[in-house]
Amino acid sequence: MTWLPDRSRHQRRIVAALREQALAVPRERRAVLAGGLRGADKGGALAAAGIDRGRHLMVSIDLVLEELARRSLIPVVGGLSPLEGADLVHAEAQHVAKRLAALALAEGRNMLLDVTMGSEPSVRSWLVNLGLAAYSVDVVVTKISGEDAVRWAEAEHRRGHDAYRQGHGNGGRYVPPEAIMAAATAAEALAKSDWTAILQHVGSQQQIAFPRGEFLSLARACQAGQITVENMRRQLRIRRLAPVPPVCPPGLEDARPALDDLEPWAAGSVDEIILSYDLGMLSDADYAAVVEAATS
Repeated sequence: MTWLPDRSRHQRRIVAALREQALAVPRERRAVLAGGLRGADKGGALAAAGIDRGRHLMVSIDLVLEELARRSLIPVVGGLSPLEGADLVHAEAQHVAKRLAALALAEGRNMLLDVTMGSEPSVRSWLVNLGLAAYSVDVVVTKISGEDAVRWAEAEHRRGHDAYRQGHGNGGRYVPPEAIMAAATAAEALAKSDWTAILQHVGSQQQIAFPRGEFLSLARACQAGQITVENMRRQLRIRRLAPVPPVCPPGLEDARPALDDLEPWAAGSVDEIILSYDLGMLSDADYAAVVEAATS
């Protein structure tokens, strides 16, 4: 999915706001992949692993959804609080979280990916890109049963809804129990995967190879005045963008509303253009022109 320029500008503002809150986070190229369903005691697991959350930029679908709600960017549905409509923008939240994480990677900033770890394409993509960015990576998976996760989600939904009725917050996010159970099955299956080879690859990087790519190079040349935006547009019209893999692969559709994994980041795709935009290489007008050329 390619977002319209106006919507992408709103997304960029969310990314900038979340990054602004973490400017004091060190740039030590350290990352934590904190996996588990919503409701799992990730805080306790991270503390037990000796990980200081204050030294990491938090990347979380829930945080992005809160920002979308706060900025009135979730479609209004009669009778529902903003966050009860979260499923309408869930895929967008996964995209915005991807943008935030990619920007953090480009800056070398420590980050904590608070994810479900139920989507194989997402987990593989982010482990590979962390390796290309020469990060050290810790993986902390916190277990919770599907039944307990359902009970937690229902209680959290009620708590948020009650507060909303009293004039506080944006309501409670509703996640269907059947989606949580399906996500629990997916996460359990993925937890049995052998990530050793990828993690070894992550630890073996000798040089930083992220962010790099043909489209990023074009944006850098444009920013430096070596080529014009029109030159870049012509180049993009004759090049085919790589696809961005979906977060939810075939067979996991039932789990989709409960999969709080980031959208994969794909080299050679529109992701490079978006990262160029988030890094300030392209103005709003230039970005709109470039995306139109790349996707027409």
